[in-house]
Amino acid sequence: MYFEDYVIGQIFDREIEPAILTEEEIIENAKEYDPRDIHCDKNLAEKSRFKGIISSGIFSIMTFWSKWVKTGIDADGMICGVSIEGAKWLRPVYPNVRYDIKVKIFDKKIRNEKQDGFVTYQMIVENPEKDLVLDFLVTGLVKCKR
Repeated sequence: MYFEDYVIGQIFDREIEPAILTEEEIIENAKEYDPRDIHCDKNLAEKSRFKGIISSGIFSIMTFWSKWVKTGIDADGMICGVSIEGAKWLRPVYPNVRYDIKVKIFDKKIRNEKQDGFVTYQMIVENPEKDLVLDFLVTGLVKCKR
């Protein structure tokens, strides 16, 4: 999609494959990048308020965002990411749970007439009970049609 193709309020959900993180993936990532007990030590995590291993917040964002990128919907026009704002981790991300992902077009602003503009995507992630788990905004620089 190019800048002109995006409509504020537009929602992509059926196009995005749900995400399921395995315990092994969570632990491996945490050992390298966020080695806190709740992410990488099963015994200590079970004694925590979470009652088990949970994913690191940044690993969760990367995993869910990758599902959007893999749709290829924005591939033609995307130049680069510009910002991530307001990430809210509202519920833990547990292993072996299916998470549904929606991307809503939150805003768009032309930067250079007939060249490019900023598109802000809102990523919304829900657990099987339809509880909001993660919510954040990502702004990308997107090409205009030529």
